[in-house]
Amino acid sequence: MSQRIVIVGAGQAGARTAAALRRLDDTAEITLLGEEQDLPYERPPLSKDILNGAAPSKATIFPHAWYEEHRIALRSGVRVAAFDSRTKRLSLGDGESLPYDDLVLATGVRPRLLDVPGATLDGVLTLRTIGDSTALSARLTAGARVVVIGGGFLGLEIAATAVARQCAVTVIESGSELLPRIFGGFLGRYLSDLHRENRVDVRTGATVAALEGHTAVEAVRLADGSLLAADVVVVAIGAVANDELARAAGAECADGVLVDAQARTSLPSVYAIGDVARQRVHRLGESVRVESWENAELQAQIVANTMTGTAPAADAAPWFWTDQYDRNIQMLGGREADDLIVMRGEAGAPSWCAFFVADGAIRGAVLVNAGRERRHVKRLIDTRQRIDCAEIGNAQRPLASLTAH
Repeated sequence: MSQRIVIVGAGQAGARTAAALRRLDDTAEITLLGEEQDLPYERPPLSKDILNGAAPSKATIFPHAWYEEHRIALRSGVRVAAFDSRTKRLSLGDGESLPYDDLVLATGVRPRLLDVPGATLDGVLTLRTIGDSTALSARLTAGARVVVIGGGFLGLEIAATAVARQCAVTVIESGSELLPRIFGGFLGRYLSDLHRENRVDVRTGATVAALEGHTAVEAVRLADGSLLAADVVVVAIGAVANDELARAAGAECADGVLVDAQARTSLPSVYAIGDVARQRVHRLGESVRVESWENAELQAQIVANTMTGTAPAADAAPWFWTDQYDRNIQMLGGREADDLIVMRGEAGAPSWCAFFVADGAIRGAVLVNAGRERRHVKRLIDTRQRIDCAEIGNAQRPLASLTAH
């Protein structure tokens, strides 16, 4: 009998898992279950292309025919109510019972909601789905007063897109600076300056007390009493893991489903990947949940390798990117407080790099409009190659010449 594999969650991680499994196993029965009606799609275009008016299909991973050609049963608009790891059966929302041999949870996350008066007024939006993106895009008209609550990457990308659409934008961040946990605030300070240069009113150390309006939002009241007029409010204050299904089944969870490096949960034949998975020990530290495009891609391959007995891929430095205004910003690895910062170019230049060095090796890096260097930097980080700080800081010295072959 063919192996019956069910993937719960038809986002990027789920779809890529189905593709990876089919490459490795030509006989498995693969079922992909998703609550949304849309074909599986990637999320980065939501805050960029689609928010800027592109067609939703811009984010689609595979066309409908691809699933048929690869014998993957894609079932959209399906809710999984529960599963039992002892009987290896899922209970669907319509009462159907579905058996499995291996189960992959790729249930993702949902936006964290703002808990203040007025949070349910019309015009108060979040951004997680294609529907969210198209709804917000329709409100980003020239002259609209947009208040973004949350100064993380999602909030800042929304702010940059809103500026491009000639909106008046304010970003509210409760922390003392933007992105304090990303490279120790190094990138947050740079992005604060970048957004202010583009006429965004960036307010740090500010807390929202209430959203005001009759039926639709009209203003944001801050804890210090100040009032910001608003036609649109976007709440981007982080995400909550959709781990309820796993938790109810008895899996170990902690704002995410706890997994090992091979994506195994505490339940037999049950795996978790993507945004919902919290790896117990990770290169970035203990118990980390990584929400990124690359993590969804990598974990899809990891879980497919695990289930088919294929050799695991080598550990690699995490990679993230964001596009804001005319800047493509790529981040690799991490940083500790006492790391040496080595600059390659100046932060005010159109293109530059920053390296975080510890014990003679690069621990992490920020590349601004320097994507061509990513492959070489990644090699230096992954191999923990010892480097000369003067050489990596010399923009006239090609990084390719420094990597060991």
